[in-house]
Amino acid sequence: MAAVAAALIQVPAAANSEPGRVGIRVDDAPLIMADGTAAPAVTPEIFGANARWIDNELGAWDPAAHGAAGGFAAAAAAAQLKLIRYPGGTVANFFDFKKAIGPVAERGCQTSGGFAAVRFGNLPAARNGFGPDEEEALVSQLGAKTMVMVPSINQTAQDAADYVEYMNSPSDGTATNPNGGVDWAEVRAANGHPAPYGIKTWEYGNEPFLDGQRYWRDEDPQLRVRQFIDGGWSRQTATDPTYQDDDGLFTGCDLVNRKSGTGAAGQTYRTRYNPVALPSDATAASGPIAEPVLTVGGVPWRRVDSLATAGPGDQVYQLGKAQGTITFGDGTHGAIPAKGAALSIEYTTGRQDGFVDFVKAMKAVDPKITVCSGWGKPEFVEAMGKRPYDCIGIHSYTNQYGGDASGAYTATQLYQQLMNASDGPTQELAELRKDIARNFPDPRKRPALTVTEYGTISQNGPTGVSTPANFAAMQMHNVYETTMLIGQIGNGVRLAINSNLNGGPNADPAKRDWGNILGSPPGFGITGRSLSLTLAAPMIGAAPRKVSTVDNPTIPGQHYTAVVAAATRTSSGVQLLVVNRSLDQAMPITVDPADGPAVRSAMQTTVTDADITAYNNDQAQPVQRSMTTLAPGRKVRAELPPHSANLIELRY
Repeated sequence: MAAVAAALIQVPAAANSEPGRVGIRVDDAPLIMADGTAAPAVTPEIFGANARWIDNELGAWDPAAHGAAGGFAAAAAAAQLKLIRYPGGTVANFFDFKKAIGPVAERGCQTSGGFAAVRFGNLPAARNGFGPDEEEALVSQLGAKTMVMVPSINQTAQDAADYVEYMNSPSDGTATNPNGGVDWAEVRAANGHPAPYGIKTWEYGNEPFLDGQRYWRDEDPQLRVRQFIDGGWSRQTATDPTYQDDDGLFTGCDLVNRKSGTGAAGQTYRTRYNPVALPSDATAASGPIAEPVLTVGGVPWRRVDSLATAGPGDQVYQLGKAQGTITFGDGTHGAIPAKGAALSIEYTTGRQDGFVDFVKAMKAVDPKITVCSGWGKPEFVEAMGKRPYDCIGIHSYTNQYGGDASGAYTATQLYQQLMNASDGPTQELAELRKDIARNFPDPRKRPALTVTEYGTISQNGPTGVSTPANFAAMQMHNVYETTMLIGQIGNGVRLAINSNLNGGPNADPAKRDWGNILGSPPGFGITGRSLSLTLAAPMIGAAPRKVSTVDNPTIPGQHYTAVVAAATRTSSGVQLLVVNRSLDQAMPITVDPADGPAVRSAMQTTVTDADITAYNNDQAQPVQRSMTTLAPGRKVRAELPPHSANLIELRY
């Protein structure tokens, strides 16, 4: 893997006249990516973060001041934050923008998609104060932009088109109302913002390739990706291994606590997913659709078109297909489910809209937007084939385990595990770029790569041991994430969303989450991750150049090389982002700005700490930047401290 990854980041062998030092040559030739094209210029949007709408974006939004919470704007500026992904990832899988606009006191509940409550749990209106308008007020204050993740489970293509209209259409009476019906631009104006927000980048779905986020879609991955792309139907039963309660009946935004009969007249419930398809809805694409099977206390009840013609003892129910509503009788027209009676329904959901439907509807409102697929995997590229699409949103994560069968990993073992995995995301990006190129030989028509989340996912070891608290904040993780950024630059990624924007508040400082772009409130301190990633800031606007290394050692007993690097060249000089992944060895390097003008000055900026487990919080900030003036010359020598991220700037 080390050899493959080295090739992907342009590190072929080169002559080195200084044994004992790693030679790094930065050519003026473009960096040629895996698909044979030159890497594009580095954009400001590589400094992005995944926001999470819940609880005023975990304290980043101050509703009383209608602006950023104290310290947030300054911390975001220091982190050079340029892009926020809203309303987030897993937590936003069921987000409904229509319930998150207008006066806060009049907003509705939301359904949890993840960490904010048990999956499918109710999130009351009181937690729904950070809607699209608040997000835009926040990013305006920061001088940043928003990209929007559109949920793909409880929303239709029409809903997504309404969202685009709300954010992007002009407020001009009835002259511009692309969808007909509600003029969402006028709703936005009534909510206090007549001018369009102009959101350019949108994403459809969040991690649908994961079984825990497939929801209504099929368990079979091959069928699931086709349902993601083209929409479809899927039978919901009690036997699903992931969603055992898909046969339940629910109410409101709470889709986790299945309901039993209350004994009251006119009981009304909903299915977990909608719409509900009936046999008469069958098409050639769907195949036969079975009738829903609803039971009360284990006894099947019959579906009728109207309860009005039912007798007092008729065990029947009425179905509202569009919203999946189930209505029982009142004792006069239809029987009443008894108090405590178990309620169950097996049904087919569909037809659900897919990626193609969403893109078409959204671009009918605003043809200038970019819509990325949230299925950032090879199977999407293969299933989509030559059909055009704008971009693919990749989630670059590796699993980090807390230990093995012998118990918890030591800090050294955690570090080596992390570094051995750190070339994988770069390889994945390169392979995806090649896969896309096979379907789109013309580079001008080739979908773009975006990374809409990246980081690590901590997993318990076999004995249940977890990674240490704030593992994702530690210096070892900073080295890992800077390595990932180098791979993103080398693979032409035009925006990169780090996971996540900030941790949530906690009365106990020891329990706050510092493993994000910004720290937890209050204060939102600058994390080592921000200090490391923003070393790349001087590269913004320049195209990556070809970088080659020689005498770059593979770490003994491991599977990775010590040094990884990316570079740009401008009229003023060379900007080299370089990481030393060696745990305990400094790496002397010689930088050769091949065929460039004379180097008149050189500076090295380093982010590290002697302790690989060190991280910044509100008690201490051990991970900091240090600057070293280097001797200029035809070639420039420097030393990279162990486990460090560095920027070397050579000025002509």
